[in-house]
Amino acid sequence: MQTEPAKQPTRRSPPELESERRLREAPKSLVLIIDDDEGIRTALAELLELSGYRVAVAADGQEGLELLAVGLEPNAIVLDLMMPRMDGWTFLSHLRADPKFHDVPVVVTSAVASEGPADADVCLQKPFDLVRLDREVARLCAH
Repeated sequence: MQTEPAKQPTRRSPPELESERRLREAPKSLVLIIDDDEGIRTALAELLELSGYRVAVAADGQEGLELLAVGLEPNAIVLDLMMPRMDGWTFLSHLRADPKFHDVPVVVTSAVASEGPADADVCLQKPFDLVRLDREVARLCAH
């Protein structure tokens, strides 16, 4: 007669791990990345796509506004501040003035600002930790 191996008691994860697990299992959202540096834009898009997000990209604030005007409805925006044509501050002021997009969470990334604009939800100074960016986007999209 074969005996079944004894079942190991199920270990509970710490609250932080449980919270992170729930964020990872939540339905993935659309994230708009606005950055004039093509290498950074591509790297961020690939990172977020690997985490299961749908991603749209824009090369500056003007292109970001154009995408919103034609119907793009992101759940979060990753926004560089220093860009040609339309910088991140100007884009953010337009976004917050539009009732449709007023509450879209924004993660500002910048090499020049240690403190982001008051209208930003999170500010990460470049170079930033990609894991932290992924966590912040997950947190903002979950709310």
